[in-house]
Amino acid sequence: MPDLKVWNTSITEIADSSISYRGLPIGPLIENGELSSMLWLLLFGGDPTPGQSDALRRAIIAALDHGVTAPSTLAARATASTRSPVPFAIASGLIAFGGPAHGGAAEEAAYIFRTIADGNPADLAEAAMSAMADLLAARKRMPGYGHPYHARDPRVGPLMSGIEASHTYRDIATACESALLTLTGKPLHMNADAAVAGLLLDAGLGPADITLVTCLGRAFGLAAHSREEQANERPFRAPSLDTVSYSRSASPDSRTEQPTA
Repeated sequence: MPDLKVWNTSITEIADSSISYRGLPIGPLIENGELSSMLWLLLFGGDPTPGQSDALRRAIIAALDHGVTAPSTLAARATASTRSPVPFAIASGLIAFGGPAHGGAAEEAAYIFRTIADGNPADLAEAAMSAMADLLAARKRMPGYGHPYHARDPRVGPLMSGIEASHTYRDIATACESALLTLTGKPLHMNADAAVAGLLLDAGLGPADITLVTCLGRAFGLAAHSREEQANERPFRAPSLDTVSYSRSASPDSRTEQPTA
């Protein structure tokens, strides 16, 4: 039975007239702290290397927003339109964002990249080709490649050029792109999900940490959209009846895979 009277933490120490993050007094951190380094300190502990701090900064900025077209933004704005408080609208958007067909695709890609890396391949291109061929043979899609709105995702280049010295996982992401283009003949270029997965794995984070980081970033964009919705639009955003098609014969279990956005 857990002892509910004792709570152990290494994150923040509170004492009379004193607050410390990971043992560092809060005053100097407020005065001189750099935001991405402070986030790394609080989330993962320790002082990040320049490459790790840079990777976190790039990933959060890339995740901030993708416009009204994103399902997470639609969820947040619809919730905000009910005049629910903005933090609740953010929460509804994050629930949508974390799905594997949306922002959660980065984590899914990271697991595949890690599996390829764990095989210690002598030939990276060959290993990526084999992994992508197996995935396609199983009639599965590779998360993080292709995009419904971008022929080339403009976030990929700045994510891939992060200053983190290790390039193992970004090299795997690039090899998977080449393999998919060869195997499918389709323009399945890398999108931000695969790029951020490669960058944050290179920075030493695990796959689950990637969803954490991207959700933290997207929360700010959802906040912006929720505030805008409440400031500029009439309450209660809902589909008009002429946009809804009813079919009594449709199977409730029929599903189609959709690309991420």
